[in-house]
Amino acid sequence: MVRDWWRSLERAPEPLTERQWGSVIAATLFAAVSRFLALARTPWDWDELLFMLSLDHFDVARHRPHPPGFPLYVLSAKIIRKLGFGDFHSLQALSFLGAIAIVPAMFFLCRELRMRFSTSLCTAMLLAFFPNVWFYGGGAFSDVPSMTLIIVAITLLFAGCRDERAYLAGTAMLAIAGGFRPQNLAVGFLPFVIASLFRKKRIVVSAMVIITIVVGLSYGFAAWLTGWSEYRRALQVHQAYIMRIDSFLSPIRPPLWRVFDDFFVMPYHAPAINAIIGILALLGVIRLRPYVLVALAAFGPLCIFSWLMLDRFSASRFSIGYAPLIALLAADGLTTDTRRSQRLLWVLCASVVILMIAWTWPALAAVRQSIAPPIAAVDWIRNHVDRRSATIYIDTAMVPFGEFYLPDYQLRFVRELPPPPVWTRRQPGFWVREQESRSPNAENFTRPHGRLYELARQRYFEVSVQPVVDVVRFGSGWYWEEGEGAQAWRWMGSHSEALLPSISGDARLTLSLYVPLDALDALPNVTVRVNGMVVDRFRAGLKNAQCPVPSVKCPVPSAQCPVPSAQCPVPSAQCPVPSAQCPVPSAQCPVPSAKCQVPSAQCPVPSAKCQVPSAQCQVPSAQCPVPSAQRQVPSAKCRVTDSALED
Repeated sequence: MVRDWWRSLERAPEPLTERQWGSVIAATLFAAVSRFLALARTPWDWDELLFMLSLDHFDVARHRPHPPGFPLYVLSAKIIRKLGFGDFHSLQALSFLGAIAIVPAMFFLCRELRMRFSTSLCTAMLLAFFPNVWFYGGGAFSDVPSMTLIIVAITLLFAGCRDERAYLAGTAMLAIAGGFRPQNLAVGFLPFVIASLFRKKRIVVSAMVIITIVVGLSYGFAAWLTGWSEYRRALQVHQAYIMRIDSFLSPIRPPLWRVFDDFFVMPYHAPAINAIIGILALLGVIRLRPYVLVALAAFGPLCIFSWLMLDRFSASRFSIGYAPLIALLAADGLTTDTRRSQRLLWVLCASVVILMIAWTWPALAAVRQSIAPPIAAVDWIRNHVDRRSATIYIDTAMVPFGEFYLPDYQLRFVRELPPPPVWTRRQPGFWVREQESRSPNAENFTRPHGRLYELARQRYFEVSVQPVVDVVRFGSGWYWEEGEGAQAWRWMGSHSEALLPSISGDARLTLSLYVPLDALDALPNVTVRVNGMVVDRFRAGLKNAQCPVPSVKCPVPSAQCPVPSAQCPVPSAQCPVPSAQCPVPSAQCPVPSAKCQVPSAQCPVPSAKCQVPSAQCQVPSAQCPVPSAQRQVPSAKCRVTDSALED
């Protein structure tokens, strides 16, 4: 069977009947019209902004765009921009053109692979209406036009088995596809080898020269624009980042068996569609027809590479690169060998397409009708903030949005602030971040989750613009804010820092702590410092604790008050906290007593009045490891435990 298939490559596929041509044209028009429904109103994702920035300032070292640069994709968008399109719509136009060409490109590829007419058209329709393919075909990404280009290249290469001109055209198209995304060269390698076996050596050498020149010039020009050393350094840093964060070698990435379904079963979370496509694709693999073997060999390396190396959170978009393989396998799983069952094939294929349309429609409506939260946030700033007097503090996730839409504002990127950030010297301004804020003075811009949350990468659904005077700056050791309803919280590591705005006069700060005791081997020691001075120590014996920080007369160290003194007592005189100026308890608290049962260097063991936890002394020690029910939090009379351990 494989030998017969191989010999058939020297002949043209069976010509289409008039009725079949009508079906192909109708399917192409139907899919093309549907692409208008996916056109996003505004950019939304980080990568879209990087591509937009690259149109005027191509610099791979600054990730405009990501390494290795996608040079021919950016060049194509620059050409379209000459026609009067804006930056976003130039890139979007490329995606749109690639999307409307999916059906004819995939159909004729299947025909060149010697698949039946019905199976070929079914494959093309499934691919066009895969939710992720349909959705990302309306944005400013390179994935869909890149996919269409490699399909066209492979089609021409297989046609080149019998036609020299088609072979050279396929070679040129493969080189262009490689200039869009370099992984296309891996996909097109096997079809190029197969087609080359039918051509003379002289023609094959010419084809290899074409690929070398086009790809070499593309990425060479990208390196020249960036700077040779900077470009090489950018590639090295980006590779190291992928290995450390995204790849299977990353300690924070789940094991491969856990992410298998993200890349091959559920790249978007539509259980019914995922199950149907998965079962049909499995049937196609089991049958293992010759064209299935070729498709697996062509797209298989990209599948494995994506599974091993790429960000699992973006599997919905990254899986577009090998979506043609999934569509081909699924359509082949529907195929039967009887003429009577061909009608059933059309019914089943149409049913699956209708199901995908119904599921994807709400997500498309959301991006088509609404402004993306990051764009709404920067638009609010341009309409409400004076660029001459205000400073805009841009969180790391919002950097490209600030660079593109707010170039005439005074921007300060939070990631560039020295540790700890000197917020006391800041100008009045606003903080833009990818997170909803619960501050009463903040402006929140959100996009409902719904179906879109199951399809796209789950970021930039909430963006806030917050006056900096309301900001508590969470520094090292803190994780991202989480919340439910009106409640918000942050997890912390073994040590964390937070910077509060400066104030005048007295202050009272209360920390609400949750301690995951079930996950810890021992009760943790908690130390609270203000301006580097210990104001509280206790051993957390309960999951939930309220920790009132003592009032401080001089909350911010300065040249006038760098350390505690008689004018700046921290804490009170009843039980002062040891420090560099006061290493041992004072005269008011020389040794543990009924009023101050705290072990110290002078009194490591609790006194006779404090042998075990009680209502008078609920402080853990070597002799008293567990706090009593009545001693939940530090009190004004007893703020220091026996331990000097940090956090």
